[in-house]
Amino acid sequence: MPRITVKTNVFLNREKKYRMTLEFKEAIELIPCEKASFVMADFEDEAFMLFGDEAASDPCAAIEVAVIQDAIDKYDKEIFVQVLARMTETVMKYTQIPEDRIFAYYRNSPLWTYKRQDIIGTLVHV
Repeated sequence: MPRITVKTNVFLNREKKYRMTLEFKEAIELIPCEKASFVMADFEDEAFMLFGDEAASDPCAAIEVAVIQDAIDKYDKEIFVQVLARMTETVMKYTQIPEDRIFAYYRNSPLWTYKRQDIIGTLVHV
């Protein structure tokens, strides 16, 4: 059962949450073993969040995705990067938060994206 959690410091009305969930379901279908009908999405909006050296009022978001752990090892990593990229685009679309203020990652996985790109490989090699 895929679970998607969006935490942000901006307000999200019920309609935006619903539409985002529909788009998340489409994105999750890119993973061969996951089904949109089992997606659970939860939203924590208007949270106190800080990003870097910016003020607490500057908009930002984090997207956490929980999927079947074996799937991350079984399928091509690019599929999972693409899923996070699409989810980032969805959050950008409904919140107007720029991509450089959004992190997306898989729970219990070293796969994190920033600006819709895998960043762990870059950070580890610095």
